[in-house]
Amino acid sequence: MKLLPKLLAAASTAAIAVTAFAIPTSAATKTAKQITSEMLLGWNLGNSFDVTNCSWIKNDLDFETGWGNPKTSKALIDKVAELGFSSIRIPVSWNDHVDLNNNINKAWMNRVKEVVDYAIDDGLYVIVNIHHDNDIKAGKKNFFYPSSDYLTTSKNYISTIWKQVSNTFKNYDQHLIFETMNEPRLIGDTNEWWFTKSNPQTKVKDAISCINTLNQTAVDTIRATGGNNKTRLIMCPGYDASVDGATVSSFKLPSDSSNMIAVSVHAYSPYDFAMNASGGTTTYSRSIKSQLTGVFSTIKSSLIDKGIPVVIGEFGAFDKNNASDRNAWAKDYIAAAQKLGIPCLLWDNNAFRTGSDYNEKLGFLNRSSLKVGDESYYNALFANVKKFQPVKIVGSLKDAEVSIKYPSYTYTGKAITPDSRNGKNEITVKYKGKTLTKGTDYTVTYSNNTKVGVATATVKGKGKYEGSKKITFVVKPAKNSVTSLTTAANKITVNWNADKTATGYQILYSKDSSFKTYHSTTVQNKTYVNLTNVPKTNEKYYIKVRSFYTKDGKTTSVRYGNYSDVQSIVVGSSKVIAKASLTYGSYTYTGSAITPDYRNGKNELTVKDASGRKLTKNVDYTLTYKNNKAVGVASIQISGKGSYSGTFTKQFVIKPAKNAINSITSTSGAFKITWNKGTAGTVGYQVKYSTDKNFKNNVHSYTSTNLTDLSENFSRVPNSGETWYVKVRSFYTKDGSASSTRYGNYSAVKSIKIK
Repeated sequence: MKLLPKLLAAASTAAIAVTAFAIPTSAATKTAKQITSEMLLGWNLGNSFDVTNCSWIKNDLDFETGWGNPKTSKALIDKVAELGFSSIRIPVSWNDHVDLNNNINKAWMNRVKEVVDYAIDDGLYVIVNIHHDNDIKAGKKNFFYPSSDYLTTSKNYISTIWKQVSNTFKNYDQHLIFETMNEPRLIGDTNEWWFTKSNPQTKVKDAISCINTLNQTAVDTIRATGGNNKTRLIMCPGYDASVDGATVSSFKLPSDSSNMIAVSVHAYSPYDFAMNASGGTTTYSRSIKSQLTGVFSTIKSSLIDKGIPVVIGEFGAFDKNNASDRNAWAKDYIAAAQKLGIPCLLWDNNAFRTGSDYNEKLGFLNRSSLKVGDESYYNALFANVKKFQPVKIVGSLKDAEVSIKYPSYTYTGKAITPDSRNGKNEITVKYKGKTLTKGTDYTVTYSNNTKVGVATATVKGKGKYEGSKKITFVVKPAKNSVTSLTTAANKITVNWNADKTATGYQILYSKDSSFKTYHSTTVQNKTYVNLTNVPKTNEKYYIKVRSFYTKDGKTTSVRYGNYSDVQSIVVGSSKVIAKASLTYGSYTYTGSAITPDYRNGKNELTVKDASGRKLTKNVDYTLTYKNNKAVGVASIQISGKGSYSGTFTKQFVIKPAKNAINSITSTSGAFKITWNKGTAGTVGYQVKYSTDKNFKNNVHSYTSTNLTDLSENFSRVPNSGETWYVKVRSFYTKDGSASSTRYGNYSAVKSIKIK
């Protein structure tokens, strides 16, 4: 709301059909009903972040004060909590702060987040929404408007904005609430604020259908961002956010697997008393009270009784110089809402009555003096509701002792989070000797905690504690492995797996299997080493390797990964595994493990010793396979047996299975094909098409790495009347020496005559 001309004040009590809404018992930490019951009485930061249509403003951050209100201070939000409000709604207009692709200005997003944090730090429930963006912007696409004519643009705007907002706040707990839209309606239409509920006008029916779609779009977008957004409470309005809009039979709540949806309603009710400045009344009469009772009766029978939580996101009454009547209205309004468990958020635009001018005078808390405009009105509002008790800060985590159980953790390819590792919290936070509780006294966020290197954990105060403190830990390389040992006179060649996360490698070798005494060497930028200084022919050596990470600075110098398994070899011995070869470098995916040493009754693996002698499986060596079922690079570890020692690793590729064309169709001068999705592990598809059925002349190729796109139109080359032949295959690509690109077999060839 900015300066509403009118808003539905009373709603009919006719029964309606709204999709039933089941309240879960374990879908989230708190259910939707539990959250709304704790929101109690709230306050709106009106006419600040919802400011829009100020063409004279060039700097995004100046919009906040564009309608005459001061910049929002932490002291203001602290005062809201101190007055006893349990929740706060921060209306936000985004359309003046996006580019043509609806990317939100970073400074604007950060400023919204800053004020949200003020409220979160005070323990308030906070509502963030899309506010004055319900409009048609000529020549732009940054708006939504509930009409089928604009539905595509509207869905794009809603989804793009909510994706960015949701990702910004995805780690906030359930104190943050999202509201999909504000008063979606046909702006400028005769039915902008009023419609026939029993039989809505055709364009209103269309608008309601679009609102249902846009609410669903917003919910799906928010949920898809993950994190705490999977179970965050989302408020969804009906047409113009009125009671009638939420209770008309054609309004449907979004489908939501988490069952964390509440209906958003605005009720400046009854209208003649609460708002109407031209023909209303200043008296809170028996008739007005009866109308108010009717509004809550409709909400009860149509929503509350069906288990659907409701939030009255905006309410209030103009200051018509009728303090006693307005106070009586306020007491009855809040009492009726509290009885039904409905939280109400007072609209405050910081506009106060001067003389007889009371139109749109909904000011409550003076944002400059931080004083309540009418103490009696304040007391009336809280007469029938429990006041929120703001948290009293007892200390800053800047002065806390923060420690992590281990100084380093092994790289896994995923984010390392010591506060929730294996179900345990390995971070200890102490303040003046007291061990604090995660989630109650502090939260933890991380940076650089996925890759090998120095990660940072930031512990931020919560509840009774403010401030933050950072602590670092090391993500060390993962365990390495020796891939092969080969030997010659007085020489051992060691090969190991490449580790892109490592700075270098350390190799230990010893004649003692327990490594009580050993020799050591380090290398960088290569994955092999020739040991020639110490080993002597016929001596047996035990060898292991590990990756390490080095970084200058106070936190760490060298951090080592775990050692590989120990391998052994007799120096210079001819009885050492030295070579291995395969009949084929790649095999086609079958869904079963591929074992070249026993394939179709034959052994396609040849193993030889250092002298070139062919060895016998299970007599001279044993085999262990790895990753030999899925598409990709498989490996065979060959280990000496009997009189043979040493290890050797041989790799081969499992390429995708043969693909197939599903359909081929033609239009004028073009044709389209669809094909099957490739085997798991496929990275792309190649289509060959030619006027030569043997694919020797006039051959064209199309390659795609979009695995979900299983069709393509070809129009650049084909001409009407020509016959084209087409085939498709899947492929796998991996960087490294083992494989670059390996293709599956082509599908059967299909042909099409171009129309």
